Amino acid sequence: MWNGMKSVMVFDPKDNQVETDRKWREWMEQKSSVGDKYVPTAAETRKYLHELENRKQRYA
Repeated sequence: MWNGMKSVMVFDPKDNQVETDRKWREWMEQKSSVGDKYVPTAAETRKYLHELENRKQRYA
């Protein structure tokens, strides 16, 4: 389930190189976005929603 998980960093294009480097170092030190929460893929989300819909029909 964790396989293929990616972390995303967003940089402001207006930032100079010094600010970009600072943000990068801060992110690497905290690693707050890595391992916090698994985000399912689109295919996993569709499968989950489909299963929920099937359960509703079964019990309705």
